[in-house]
Amino acid sequence: MPQGEGKREYVRVDDEFSVRLVKRDDKSMKNSLEINTSKSINISAKGILVNTDEKLDVGTVINITFIKPNSFDFFKGTGQVLRVEEESDKSYNVAINFIDLTPEDMRTLDYYIKLGQK
Repeated sequence: MPQGEGKREYVRVDDEFSVRLVKRDDKSMKNSLEINTSKSINISAKGILVNTDEKLDVGTVINITFIKPNSFDFFKGTGQVLRVEEESDKSYNVAINFIDLTPEDMRTLDYYIKLGQK
């Protein structure tokens, strides 16, 4: 087992699917930037790593929508950008922490993620 992996509360798996990100204008809350070119790299019940063509700043709060892995249910939540790494193709890998999930929401998302490991 890789070092530190045993400390994870929730399973993190590599899974690629489309992710819709919407960044809202902090001042007016009326304007928004919809980012449709995002694909997941990995996911857990605590957060998601996505690849996108748009550079996001650390600390940015965004709305996130995707179909939960191994289901037909939509996930809709809010996340905060924790880390941004530029790739050689000028895209960005963006680590996002979910910030508005209840413990029940996290358990449900973790359940669907675990289904893909079997």
